[in-house]
Amino acid sequence: MKKIKLLLLTAVLAGCAAGAAAAELQIAPGYRAVVVPVPKAELLFIKPGDRVDMLVTVPRPGGEVTATLLQNIVVLETVNSGGIQALALLVNINEAQYAMLALAGGYQIHFGIRGKGDTELHPMEVASFLHLFGSGAGKDAEKETAPEPAKAP
Repeated sequence: MKKIKLLLLTAVLAGCAAGAAAAELQIAPGYRAVVVPVPKAELLFIKPGDRVDMLVTVPRPGGEVTATLLQNIVVLETVNSGGIQALALLVNINEAQYAMLALAGGYQIHFGIRGKGDTELHPMEVASFLHLFGSGAGKDAEKETAPEPAKAP
């Protein structure tokens, strides 16, 4: 795992605009830059300066759950080089710990792009099909048939 993180960091530093170094990433005092892989399809729409939410999907008894782990995170840089797709994110130390925990666990990490000016934080529930549909939900659940439409009077 350390090798992957080092490769990601190297790719970010090599891929920064005009060969920018870490010092040119404009990391505010008290913040850190962390590098997180991103699915290629998502990377196509994310640009430096965007704000994103990080969502993590983890396996649990009864099915997978997805949680919004981080909200309103600034994208410092994007990398699409040498088969590596990643984001350099501006985070505080607590957010850095959560991001690295998700990365170390090998969980699915996805990003939601926020609209311009949207910086509001929201309390979020963990999402699961079990929570959404009850105990019969999931890949192995029997298909339920839709009720017959009501007949017009």
